[in-house]
Amino acid sequence: MGCFASSPVDEEGGLEKRINLGLEEVKDNLVAQLGDQKMMLEVLKALVTYINKEVQDSSFKTFLGYAVMGNHLLSPKATSAYPPSMGRGILALTKPQYLCYADCDHNFASRAAVVARIRAAAKKRVEDAEEGGGAEGRAARLDALDGASPSAGPAPSDPVSPDDDLDEEDMPGGKKYAADKEAMLSVLEPYCDILEGLLSKRQDKLRARFLKITKMEEDQLKNIRRKLSVVTAMVKVFSPSDAGRHLKLPAFVGPESYGKSTLINHIIGRGTDSDAMPTDPGMGTQVVCKVSPGTFESFRMASDKGGTRKGSVKANLTTINSAMKAKSERGELGIRDMDMILAQKEFHPPVPMEFLDVPGIKETTAFHTSLALSMASSLVLVCGKVEYLSTQLADGGDLQLLKDIVKELDDPLPIQCVVSFKVSGQEFTKNQANYVKLLKQYFPNCEIKDPLWMDFFQEGVSMEAKGRQCDIFMGVAAQCIDRVIDPYKKFIECADEMDQLSLAIHQFLATDCIDYQNSKDKAIEDMKEGICEYNKQGGEKVRIRLMKAMNFNPSDFYKEVKREDVFPRFAVGSESQVVNPVTIATSLLVECRLAEINWLVCQGKELHEQSFGEVNSPLAELCGVTTDGSPDEERVAKAFTTRVSESFEHYMTQDDGKLKKEEHMQYWAKECCCKIAPYLDTAPFSWFCTGFYIVIGDSKNKTAMLRRIQKQEASVRTWSFTEQLVNHLKRAKVDEWVGKCAGKKGRELIDSQFEVMEECCDFFRELAEASHFLDEVKGNDCMEELLEFSYVMMERIFAKKNIHDATWEWTDFAKWLKKNAGGPHELRAKSAQLAKAEPTEVAGISREAYELMKTASKSSVTWKTRLDRDMPECMEELQACTRRLQSHWGGSASAGAALLISHSVKESLTKASGLSGGRIAFPETAKIYNELTCGEHCKVSVQEAPGPNQEDSFIAHAFEYIARTGSHVAIYMRRPDTQTYDPLDREKIFLEKLATQPHLTHLFVLWTPSQAGTKPWTIADSPKWDVAKEKVGSYLRVDIVAIGGEFKVEDFLKNQVVPAISVGAASAKANLDHIARDVFKIRNDFRSVVSEFRTDMESTMNTTAAMFHDSMTRGIRKDFDNLCSNLKVPKRAKDLKFQIPSKGFLAKVPEFTDRAVDRLASDAAESKGDDAEDVAVEVCMELLARAFLFNVMLGQVVSMSRFLAAHTYDKVLLPLWDKIGGKFFMSGEDLKASLAEYVAKEAKTKSGEGDNPEDLEARNMHYLLEMSSKQNFEHMYVGCVVYMLMPALYAIIIPCIIDMDEAEATDKTFRHNIARARSMVGDQDPWDQFVKYMRESGQAMVDVVKPYSPWR
Repeated sequence: MGCFASSPVDEEGGLEKRINLGLEEVKDNLVAQLGDQKMMLEVLKALVTYINKEVQDSSFKTFLGYAVMGNHLLSPKATSAYPPSMGRGILALTKPQYLCYADCDHNFASRAAVVARIRAAAKKRVEDAEEGGGAEGRAARLDALDGASPSAGPAPSDPVSPDDDLDEEDMPGGKKYAADKEAMLSVLEPYCDILEGLLSKRQDKLRARFLKITKMEEDQLKNIRRKLSVVTAMVKVFSPSDAGRHLKLPAFVGPESYGKSTLINHIIGRGTDSDAMPTDPGMGTQVVCKVSPGTFESFRMASDKGGTRKGSVKANLTTINSAMKAKSERGELGIRDMDMILAQKEFHPPVPMEFLDVPGIKETTAFHTSLALSMASSLVLVCGKVEYLSTQLADGGDLQLLKDIVKELDDPLPIQCVVSFKVSGQEFTKNQANYVKLLKQYFPNCEIKDPLWMDFFQEGVSMEAKGRQCDIFMGVAAQCIDRVIDPYKKFIECADEMDQLSLAIHQFLATDCIDYQNSKDKAIEDMKEGICEYNKQGGEKVRIRLMKAMNFNPSDFYKEVKREDVFPRFAVGSESQVVNPVTIATSLLVECRLAEINWLVCQGKELHEQSFGEVNSPLAELCGVTTDGSPDEERVAKAFTTRVSESFEHYMTQDDGKLKKEEHMQYWAKECCCKIAPYLDTAPFSWFCTGFYIVIGDSKNKTAMLRRIQKQEASVRTWSFTEQLVNHLKRAKVDEWVGKCAGKKGRELIDSQFEVMEECCDFFRELAEASHFLDEVKGNDCMEELLEFSYVMMERIFAKKNIHDATWEWTDFAKWLKKNAGGPHELRAKSAQLAKAEPTEVAGISREAYELMKTASKSSVTWKTRLDRDMPECMEELQACTRRLQSHWGGSASAGAALLISHSVKESLTKASGLSGGRIAFPETAKIYNELTCGEHCKVSVQEAPGPNQEDSFIAHAFEYIARTGSHVAIYMRRPDTQTYDPLDREKIFLEKLATQPHLTHLFVLWTPSQAGTKPWTIADSPKWDVAKEKVGSYLRVDIVAIGGEFKVEDFLKNQVVPAISVGAASAKANLDHIARDVFKIRNDFRSVVSEFRTDMESTMNTTAAMFHDSMTRGIRKDFDNLCSNLKVPKRAKDLKFQIPSKGFLAKVPEFTDRAVDRLASDAAESKGDDAEDVAVEVCMELLARAFLFNVMLGQVVSMSRFLAAHTYDKVLLPLWDKIGGKFFMSGEDLKASLAEYVAKEAKTKSGEGDNPEDLEARNMHYLLEMSSKQNFEHMYVGCVVYMLMPALYAIIIPCIIDMDEAEATDKTFRHNIARARSMVGDQDPWDQFVKYMRESGQAMVDVVKPYSPWR
């Protein structure tokens, strides 16, 4: 039996013997603990009683039937008649958490409640808007959300730049939108799946049946599918950062392989190929891609919850396009694949602008085109020769579908025709008018912009000309309508279509699935019979099978522990040769725990199958659940049990806010009873069983092993609650309760019974609250033991004892983790890249290195603080420098000065004003303006902002004009009526904008001082104009020039402007060189930080398993103890109090009182002999009422336990994962993700079921991963608490006062249950021992009785 070979150590106290004795005691403890199944059987009875109550309800039968209909449609029995996509849609549509809000009798598929919720959420967004446009604007938007015609954008929130690398939920409003998004998709995706199945080309017969039953037309279905598909995709791709952002979103559309992606690449690169988008021949783009300006290249799918991923946009797009194309060719591309790629690339549009690259127009991508155009601000039609375009737009042409899509848009889009496909410049000029005429013919409601020729492959076109073409395109796109993306509005607008479709689905399935409906009813009736059979047997069938399964041979159970290849024989010459015998014992104990967890989880599954599995088997068979044990069938069975559990959990839980506990059974179902429903599911029940058994006995096992190693007696940890429970049960007011009912009958007796029931619940409440299992951690035996158990098992994930040489070694997972840790290697590579990087590349590479460091430093307080404090400013400075270096500057070195004057200022200088007596308001300034623009002294250009008085627009357009012309010198004319010598607020913004461009070297500001002659206007007197001094990193020289008095334009241009222009190019180059030197200096400093960080990281990663174990016993252990001792339970946990149904409420529940049809004369009438009114014959259904109360109290125990466990997990175990992650320079979240990845990898290569060490270790890691989840921690804690409180529930809540055989009040049931409950916790009752001995003993009666004889 021993784990170690024989040794010369003395037999009485040798290490080998003591360890083996400890192991035997561990096995004996487990056998004793599992041998008494009374409490577990009571748990099973409670759950079966809960099932029984619900299946008696006819409404629940209908609810459950629809809840599992999707499981049935996906079963082999039904897939021949219904496509998988339809079954998948019905399965999602009938999720119980949403189904409970539907009217299952008339329209189970309705999602009106979700639509109402989204409508309310949209209204709230409008009401919370910071810029509501006044009362009228807000009212109009609210009307639109109610279904009226006025359109409304979403309420603007805090804008988030597309550059921000945030997870979606971390953005402002992100968590709220994530919830709304889930709700909207819970409606849209199932509907789309169902429509996809119905409209499939291979489902003609199904479609014909559907149309016949619902009286719909096929075109109606197609129109609904188009609308819902577009809304589905919009909901997916919307980001909270888009809320309230007014964007220019030109969508590039055209025939297949006409160079849309190529055109975008060149526009981004301003004439050169930026190589951002893949340009493969044959429809490279397979999904809409939105390209945003950013400081570094990044990429992510819109439906991803995480942040952006760094890396090549083109490479990622190529991979996705290839996968999507292959899927399309196999006919597997569905509506669920509708998504959008969000890419970032470095470019600089004049206004907030992003590009939409749309797949080539064809039937299979129509939804993508509809999605893009519903979001776009303009349609960029990429085309070739005008005759080809005419053919493509005609009926039957490649672009015929585009006409239909544009026609169905809510708002007509401006169309910008770009001719870029094999058309010469001369041919384009000749046919330019024909393009406009053709587009007006086919798109009469759309504004047609002037066509542009942008063939970047035409020979002889200079880079300067290509750049100008790109600038013109962006200028035209910038003048198109703003687009605000609002998925809420689009979703609400589809409410009528969703109502129509949901009713049709209900009508169709109610008629077409009549066989299922009948079979379902029979299956539920069979479930009732199974429950009755279970109740008749009193769980004996489960007891026998359970005892047979659990009454195992300890040596068989621990064969894994005792196998030589796991724990080889270890010769002990003397105890002095053992480095640390305690670690050997604890290692054995850990392996025992692993085997115990494995066995208990499996037994939990078996127990579930023996009880609930058999009860649910008729319905399970209808849904295709089999017992062949294959992985696919296991998934089918898991999906079914989960769905049934969810059905019980969510039935009658819809709440309109009017439920009252004194009036509605639904209130108690929602708040209490349904909380036990999750344990009807296999996985939660298995971990419930594990916590039910393992935590309570672990202290005994630990003591059994370790006390022998220390050669001293150590008392087993005493559970103070056990004594508290026994004493509390002794104080039960049984005599008082029986006395209240004795001698009473009729209504008086019924009222007394309900009064006693309420008092019994209150008696249990006192015990439960006094235990502090539900509202405290300190002094909570259950929680302290579970935390201790979890902590010890966490070490086993990473390190274990090598029994060969008594040393610590890394587990296979830890070795894999260290081998695959990319941090140090990636940082080394980034550092090398930085050393060779060009100045324009430094920011992007530095940002990638910084992101790696941030991820790796989550567990290092020192580095996290340092990076958060110092690095953001460094990254921002690098990005600012890079933006300056990469800024595009057109024109040539000989370009003149640019005169910057807003439209309103120009009007004041060129047009007469009525306020000035019909003259020009500022004649002197007007004269200077005319000389600057019309004189021959020095020709300069003028940029006018479009539209009247658009001062804010002037800033952006003036900046874009300077960049396009390539001027190094600019002249800015202030408003003549400006009163302040210092810059106005908008002028400050203007100056800061100009200061970001190193190419602009000199700015002259012209103005007539308001106090001319009394106060000079110079830089010295008005230093705020000196932007080079005011703004760090600026090299712009600003000269302010007073234009009153003796000012002459000729002298100003000759002496100041012309010299500035002559040195402008050289000054710009000097500025760029200066910025590059700054970049290299920052780079070198940053590389030093990276090197220091990498050194720390590699040092940490090189720790040994022994060092890790030492930290688990010292440093991390201290942190763990501190977390436990400093844990503060939230006020909500302390405020959670038991709710108890009152006697008045119980008396009003019809099910709890049975009344006969006949009536009897009252006692008073019989004694007096008169004709007094007869009374009804009534009786209290005490067992039903007490079963209800049992579920109410147990549900609250479960709910409170889970809340406390969830809080404890978040505050103790999650930080602990971060602490351990620090040993691998990872965050706790990344560490758990790596463990999940490793377990999934091992599952593919190892069975996890064999006897070899690799299979055993794979299985161990699988269970350790499951045990580390938050949900399973909650389930284990619930199991532990229920183990402790179940005896009180059984003894106090369940017993009936009235003996139905004797028809009188008695304490018999109470006394029996209390005695049995005390035996459950080890307080053995002599009579109970005697009966048990009688049953199990084979000895003569005299020998059996003798030990209990008072005369012995």
